[in-house]
Amino acid sequence: MNNIVWSNKVDEILSNGISLKPIGVKNWALPQEEAIQALSQFIDLQIPILGGDVCEFVSGTIQYNYDNWYCDRLPNESHLDFVNRSIRKAREYIEHYNISEPNKIFFAFVPEV
Repeated sequence: MNNIVWSNKVDEILSNGISLKPIGVKNWALPQEEAIQALSQFIDLQIPILGGDVCEFVSGTIQYNYDNWYCDRLPNESHLDFVNRSIRKAREYIEHYNISEPNKIFFAFVPEV
């Protein structure tokens, strides 16, 4: 799959979320359940997740709250192994993130494109 098609597929998956354009970022942030569902789509497309950021609504504006995670490819790690490990790490982070107000917390992914 070429990078343009891959990038379009990533945009399709993420664009269901909250746009981060108001803060100058061409990305979207998804609520917890949708973020976990998006990870299933990334694994189907074999797109690794390099990391992600947690965003929240503060006074009606989406912004980063500076919580994040990352996943680097290991030396000699196959692409498929990296995809599986990076998505597993993202899923664990999102599932275990302490969310006191679900309608305020969102997750933004950094997929490898």
